Amino acid sequence: MAEPGRPRSTKSLVRGAAGAVLFSALAIFLIMRLTGNREGLASLFRVDRMSLATAGALVVAGWVLDAIRIKTLVRAMGGKLGFWSALRITLAGAFAACVTPFDTGGEPLQVYLLHRHGFGAGESMAVIAVKAIVSSLARLALALIFPVWYIVGRRSWDLPGGLEVALFIGLVLYILVLALIGFFAVYPESVGAVVHRVLRNKFAGRVVPAHAAESVLEKVRAGVNDFRAAFMTFVRERRPALIAIAILSLFGWATAFFIPVLLLRGLGVDPPFAQTMGVAGIFYLAAAYAPTPGSSGAAEASLALLFGSIVPFRLLGVFVLLWRGVTYYLTLLVGAVAVAFSYLHGRGRRNDGRDKSAG
Repeated sequence: MAEPGRPRSTKSLVRGAAGAVLFSALAIFLIMRLTGNREGLASLFRVDRMSLATAGALVVAGWVLDAIRIKTLVRAMGGKLGFWSALRITLAGAFAACVTPFDTGGEPLQVYLLHRHGFGAGESMAVIAVKAIVSSLARLALALIFPVWYIVGRRSWDLPGGLEVALFIGLVLYILVLALIGFFAVYPESVGAVVHRVLRNKFAGRVVPAHAAESVLEKVRAGVNDFRAAFMTFVRERRPALIAIAILSLFGWATAFFIPVLLLRGLGVDPPFAQTMGVAGIFYLAAAYAPTPGSSGAAEASLALLFGSIVPFRLLGVFVLLWRGVTYYLTLLVGAVAVAFSYLHGRGRRNDGRDKSAG
């Protein structure tokens, strides 16, 4: 089967990174100005370094867990992928997600890089699709558990009414999108049907020659068949691997949700544990719908709104700066190095791919 095209050019990624940094910096500047710039900056220099370092370590742990998930899924397919190769794929995908609207660039780039390591296009798509679906389910489960835990404890969930409505709508949309992705994963032939309808309509016929349309459809059919075979292998024969991926995903998101607790403690605030973790989960659900590169601008504003009832007003700006610095900018920086390595040094080694003697 033909190799998947490179999801985005280097120039496109650079432009996305520049736009993401611009939106993010502008939003942080405005929040700092609105919440007391001088006092916030003073608090920034007094933050507990151990708490900040631990938060950074949790971000790195998240990268490692994601790399282990990719490596585990590849092994379940009878393939072979080194840990450092899996880590580079993880970081490159994280960078692409950081610089694309709706965080959509990460998975396509990971599929491309995995294919460059010698795996079939359908298998590469199945590995990344399974990882993404299980990760989304884990994020949703944890995002729902902590608010329920907090409310069952007979404590109020202190969010403005309008924000609660917006979050409820966002949650419904998240579930619907996840259900749609799951549907296409279980019934991949639906993708072929959609592509067929698009290429066979009158307008497309004027733009795309019949032989080119047939060639595209043939590649789509082959990709669908490969994907179906790989996906069903996971579902029917590799359930222990799926359980392991689910556990790793839950642990990975739990560490991500714990980061704001650490940062607030580093600022001298003793936050309500369950509510802080729950609001962090809501943030990560809402951030998926921001149309800006890497959710920049929208993410900072969402953090300020969601944590306004937990973080003292004078510390709100510095809290947003610290969280985005530890989670977003650190990922952006390290991911950029991984992308540069992938693009400049062979983009994958062919001897690292399918292990014909396995499975």
